[in-house]
Amino acid sequence: MLPVPTIAVLSNSAALASVLAATLRRGHRWRVREFGDSRMLKDYMRIAPLALLVADYDLERTDAAEVALAIRSDAALASRDIQIIAMSRSVDREMRRRCVQAGIDEVIIKPMNPLYLEERIAARLAAGTAGYVAAPPHYVGPERRNRIALADTRSIPVERRGENVVSFLAHKAMRDGIRPDA
Repeated sequence: MLPVPTIAVLSNSAALASVLAATLRRGHRWRVREFGDSRMLKDYMRIAPLALLVADYDLERTDAAEVALAIRSDAALASRDIQIIAMSRSVDREMRRRCVQAGIDEVIIKPMNPLYLEERIAARLAAGTAGYVAAPPHYVGPERRNRIALADTRSIPVERRGENVVSFLAHKAMRDGIRPDA
């Protein structure tokens, strides 16, 4: 029999945490714990492992990226390879960069239907954390290196590897009507 996964909900809003926790408890064999403060969450995680964390991105004293970094880098926790879902009203380029660096698995835009969150959690728990890597001292999280397909240059002879690169200066000269070989 598989162990019952424990899910933590971290939010400044007690009402949001309560609604999400009630939705996640119904019909599943999940343990759901609610936290209003990241310090309380870390204290809990020192004694009990979590399968997944759902966190508001904007928290009172910090944000979900900082919480994720603290989790990923703290060897005293029962488990650092948990899945993390952040919830935010908007996502900009800087936030996306911080989430990727911190090892946040997914960002869901609020407001969202709690049933949608339930579906995402079920999918994440079914997938497991097999794709997690450790890159001490700071990163323990989802494998992200193969998310962008890169050309395999090993089969191209060394003398031909730069042939598909266009010189910026030659391109500028041609655009300005100047022949680069003149």
